[in-house]
Amino acid sequence: MKFLVASLTATATGHGVIYEPPSRQSGGLKILMPACPGGSCLWFNQGTSIGCPDATGGGDVFPDKPVCKNPAEPTIAWGEKELRTYALNPLYRLEDYTKHHPWRYPGSAGLAGGDPCGIAGGWYTKGAAGNGGEAPPGAPQGEPGSTSDIFPKLIEKTVWVAGTTVEVAWGITANHGGGYQYRLCPANQKITEDCFQSHPLDFAEDVTYVQYGHGLDVNNRTTIPAVTVTGDKVVPAGSTWRKNPIPPCDIPVSGGALKTGCPGPTFKSALPGGPGDAYGFGGGSCQGEGVHCTPAQFQKQNFDFGLVDKVKIPANLPEGEYVVGFRWESEQTPQVWSSCSDVTIKQSGPATKPFAPTTGCTFCCAAKAPCGNCTECTDTKEGACGYCWEPLKGYAPGIPPIACLGHEDSAGKAIDWQPGDDDQTPWSPGCSSCWKDGMCEENFRDFESTVV
Repeated sequence: MKFLVASLTATATGHGVIYEPPSRQSGGLKILMPACPGGSCLWFNQGTSIGCPDATGGGDVFPDKPVCKNPAEPTIAWGEKELRTYALNPLYRLEDYTKHHPWRYPGSAGLAGGDPCGIAGGWYTKGAAGNGGEAPPGAPQGEPGSTSDIFPKLIEKTVWVAGTTVEVAWGITANHGGGYQYRLCPANQKITEDCFQSHPLDFAEDVTYVQYGHGLDVNNRTTIPAVTVTGDKVVPAGSTWRKNPIPPCDIPVSGGALKTGCPGPTFKSALPGGPGDAYGFGGGSCQGEGVHCTPAQFQKQNFDFGLVDKVKIPANLPEGEYVVGFRWESEQTPQVWSSCSDVTIKQSGPATKPFAPTTGCTFCCAAKAPCGNCTECTDTKEGACGYCWEPLKGYAPGIPPIACLGHEDSAGKAIDWQPGDDDQTPWSPGCSSCWKDGMCEENFRDFESTVV
């Protein structure tokens, strides 16, 4: 098994994120939608095992090494293959290396500092090889997702109505298997894991929709059956979690990471097609340390679809502002991927149209946003303005380097970059048009997307 350990020593980056409603970690950017808008898939907790109260920033993929002395026993047993996603081949029974990884007892793995919106780069310092820990462009390493004023609530407002069914969606950059849950926390409370566990959302249907067209085309969906896990197998008990329906590659331990090829899926896919459609590791296979893909190779590996579910909004919820929490339990790795969105819940009236476009202006307008201090720099690169014309610090997972200014179109808007395009030329988020059009002014702060 030595070769398997070696295959995971490179740093794998870029993983998964909620994109409907749009995550606050995206800054409203659409580049690399749906897998990792603006680098938002790089908020997670590294080094966490079932039953362990805290994340550690470390942890091992293989062999099984829980991060605390007294981990919980898995509630999803090795033999329950209909609920599992990795290490399914009986040949590896003696190497149940996912035994204490988060998906084996959904919701029981502790988080670093209790932050349920993720940590930029997964830990407070850059991760060691194999631990995938780099912050995205414009975010300091270790920035807490729930309290960040660098990536705050988006300008665009999402409105839901209590007592209705709404659509939520997430995208995958690196397919770590496992499964996921959506939750709520009132925004006037401290955003904690306990708060989210008090308000888990129930799925409204027994299906998931695989939505194509960069995850946004509501007229281009494939319906597949969903596998739900509940009862005493999960935390909180009786809540509903859903298995990730996209199989990784049937390669022991790596799952197809690091461009190792993809001979087939780990379990039968509900979708037709081959790698990059029905199954695979995703664009993350091109993002390991020392691994380079051409733009065409990245386009082939990248998942152009999102996973859409319908969830029930309780009828008795008081009107107000809420945070939507997305938590994805990895089975391949000792990691929890979490991100947050913001919604206004009303008792009546119109709701926001799902997958309505965002402007990306939050990335430019918020006072401490990555480009928020560049408003006076559109005509100069002198002094402190030099920062605004240079690529932002941080890891760009499959996207071009991001510079606040200098690479917009003639109208000052963001250029439409898609996987397969040149990934070396810097890209700018269109801040010039945001400022010119007044999108940063106070009277635009309640901007609402199209409602239905």
